[in-house]
Amino acid sequence: MTTRTRTDRRQRQRGSWMVSLATLMTIGIPLAGLAPIIQGADWWFAAMAMSTACIAASWVVRASGLRPALGVVAAFMVWVLASQWFFAPGTAIAGIIPTPATIDTLVAGFIDAGGQIQVQTIPADPVASLIQLICMACGLVAVVADAAIIARFPAFVGLLALVLFAMPSAVQARDVDVVRFIATTASFLLLLWIAARVDGSTRSQHRSASRAGRAPATALALGAAAVACALIIPSATPGLTAQAFADSRNTGSLPSVYGAGIDPVIQLGRDLRRTTPIVSLRYSTTADKPLYLKMVDLTDFSTGSWQPSENSDGLFEQLSRPSGLADDVERSTVNTEVSIEGLRSEWLPLPYPATTLSNAGQGWTADPETGVVTLPDSRNDSRGDDYSVESLALTPSAEQLASAGTTVPTELSPLLQLPPDLPAIVSDVANNVTAGATTNYDRAVALQSYFTSGKFTYSVDTPVEESFDGSNAEALAAFLEVKSGYCVHFAASMATMARVLGIPSRIAIGYFPSSAASSYVDGEPQYEVLTDQLHSWPELYFEGIGWLPFEPTPGLGISVPAYSLPAFAEKSAQSEAPTPQTSEVTPTTQAKEKADPTTQSNAGETRSLAQARGWLTALAVAAGVCLAGLIPAFVRMWRRRRLMTSIERSGNPATRAWWELQDFARDFGIEVSGGDTPAMFAQRLLSLRRIPHADVESLRRAVEQEQFAESRGAPAGALERAAIRAALVSIEKAISDEAEQSVRRRARLLPASLFVRSERTS
Repeated sequence: MTTRTRTDRRQRQRGSWMVSLATLMTIGIPLAGLAPIIQGADWWFAAMAMSTACIAASWVVRASGLRPALGVVAAFMVWVLASQWFFAPGTAIAGIIPTPATIDTLVAGFIDAGGQIQVQTIPADPVASLIQLICMACGLVAVVADAAIIARFPAFVGLLALVLFAMPSAVQARDVDVVRFIATTASFLLLLWIAARVDGSTRSQHRSASRAGRAPATALALGAAAVACALIIPSATPGLTAQAFADSRNTGSLPSVYGAGIDPVIQLGRDLRRTTPIVSLRYSTTADKPLYLKMVDLTDFSTGSWQPSENSDGLFEQLSRPSGLADDVERSTVNTEVSIEGLRSEWLPLPYPATTLSNAGQGWTADPETGVVTLPDSRNDSRGDDYSVESLALTPSAEQLASAGTTVPTELSPLLQLPPDLPAIVSDVANNVTAGATTNYDRAVALQSYFTSGKFTYSVDTPVEESFDGSNAEALAAFLEVKSGYCVHFAASMATMARVLGIPSRIAIGYFPSSAASSYVDGEPQYEVLTDQLHSWPELYFEGIGWLPFEPTPGLGISVPAYSLPAFAEKSAQSEAPTPQTSEVTPTTQAKEKADPTTQSNAGETRSLAQARGWLTALAVAAGVCLAGLIPAFVRMWRRRRLMTSIERSGNPATRAWWELQDFARDFGIEVSGGDTPAMFAQRLLSLRRIPHADVESLRRAVEQEQFAESRGAPAGALERAAIRAALVSIEKAISDEAEQSVRRRARLLPASLFVRSERTS
C-alpha cells in the first residue's frame, strides 16, 4: 500500500466519526427501552461501552488509512476479546485465543440467562448472566451496524433499531413509548443524513454527486418500513413473553406457557396482564355448572416461596383415589371432553378429583397425592391434545364438614410447614380472624369471609406498582397491608393462614369456571376458556372428605362453593345439603355485578373495544409513518414548483431551468457534479438515447448566455421564457420515459436531489 493510497483513504474517512456516533445513538436510544424491565442502569452503560469499543476500533482502523473492511474485522475482534475478558476470564490462552472452556463458559452464561428470563419477575435483577446476554448481543448489533455503514447500506441499521425498539413490548405488553419512538426515529434519520453527506469519502470532484443520494433514498424506504413494523408489531402481538418465541403451533396466537423451569406464579401474572387474551382450551361437560380446571399444585412453602413439590416417587400412568375421601360422602360422576389450543404446558388441566383419563397419549404420570398429570419429556407441550376425563362431584354435608375436627394425618405434616421468618402480620391476622372458631372447617370459612368481606380489592396492577408481585412471605405481608392484589395473593395468603391454624393447605393453579357456555353440542354445554381466566385458589384438607377448594378472591364474579359460605355451616345435620359445586350466592356486591350477564356482556364488549382500539392505533400510526414517508416527495414538488414559477419572474430564467434540470437528473440517478460546466452536463444528457438534442442545445446556449456573456442584453421576454420552460419539460419527459418504472417510482417518492447540496451560482 502506497503512502498516497493511505492518505487518500484517510481523506475519504474525514468526518466518518459523525456516522459512528450516530450509529451508537441509534443503538443506545431504543436499548434504553428495557429500563422498565431490568433494574438499574449499569447494564445499559456496560452494553454501550462494549458497542462503543467495537465501533471505535473500526473507526480507528479506517481513519488510519487501512481498508474499510479491516475495520469490521477489528470491531469483531474487539467484541470477541471483550466477551471473553469480562464474561469468561481466565479461559483464553494468553487472554487472547479462545479455548473450548471459553465457549463452554459463555454458553453456560446464555443458558443461565434464559433461566433467569423464565423465573424472574419484572423488573428483573440484572444478574451477571443477563448482563452478559445484553452486552454481547448489543456488541454484535454494533458490529453488524458498522459493517452496514461500511458497505454503504445504512438502512440496515434501521432494521437493527427495530429489533431493539420492539424488544420491551416483546417481553412485556406495554404501550408504545412515544418519546423513545421519536428519539429513535430522529437518530436513525440523522444517521441517514450524515451517511449520505459523508458516505465514507469527501465530496471530491471525481465523485458522483447523485450517487450519494441513492443510499438515502433506499435507506429512507427501508427505514420507513422498519419504523412501521416497530410500531405495528407491539400493537398486533400484545402479551408476547420471552417463552412465547419457542415453536408455536397456535396458528399465530402466542401461547400461554407452563412447564419445567417456569415459575407458574410469575407466568400466571403475565398472562393475566395480557392486553388481548387468547383461547387456552375448550371443553364440554355433563356437569350442571362450569368447572374449575387444575394444572398444578403448589405445596412447598418451607423456603418462604410457594412452589410445586418435586415428587418423583410413586408416579404411574393412572389416577389414584382421592386421599382422605370417606365412602359415606355423597358423590356423582362427571364426564368432560377437553381440547387444548393455546396452552403450552407439561401439565394437563383437569377437574379435581379426576378418576379416569383417556386419549391422553402414552407416558403421562399422575401424582397420587395431588392428582396433577404430567406429560412425558418427549412431548411436554399440551397444544393440540384432545382427551376425556371422568371426575367426581362431591357433596359433603354440613355435619360431615363440622365433624372433620382438627385431626391431621401424619403423612400430611409437610403440608403444614411454614418458613421460619414468616412475617408476624400473617399469623396475627389469621388468629384474629378465626377467634372463636372451634373446628378447622369453621376457621376455613372465617378466613374466606375475611377476604370477601369488601375490605380487599382485586387488581393485577397494584402488586407490580407496589413491588410485591409474587407469592413469597414478604409479598403476602405487603398484600395484607395494602389489601389489593389478584388471585395469587388471595390464594397464597389464605393457604398460609390455614397452615398457621393447623389446616393442611396447598395452592391450585388452573382456570376458574366460565360464566356461561359458549355453545351447546348434543345438549351438552361447550365452554371456551381464555388466558384471562387463569386463576389460583387454595385447597384445604378435611379428614373424611379430603381436599376442598375455597374461593377467597373477590371481584371476579365467581360463584363460590356453597359449602364455603357461613350459612351452610349453620345448617343442621338433618337438612339436605345443596350441591357443593357452586352456588348462586356471591360474597360481595362487586362479585354479583360481575356475575350478572349484562356485566359479562359489557366486559366482552370492553375487551373487543380494547382490541379494536389497539388495531386502530396501530393503523393510525402506520398511516402516520406512511405520510411521513411522503414528506420528501411533497418537498420535491414544492421545490420544483418554486423553480418553475421563478422561470416566469427571474432575471435569469435559463439558469433557474438548468437548476431544476440538474435536480431532476439527480432524482433519476444521472451523474451531476458540482464542477460541471453547462457543456459537460449537456454532453452527459446527450448520451441518453431518447433525449431531444435540440432542446438540450437551446437550453445550454441560453444558460451560457446568461452566465458567461459579457453583455447579457435585454431581459428575456415572455416568448423566450415560454421556450425555456417548454425545452425543460421536453427534456425531463424524455429522461422519465427512458428510465425503468422502479427508477421513476424512486425519483418520485424519494428524490435524491433533496439529500445532495448543489453548489449553485447565478
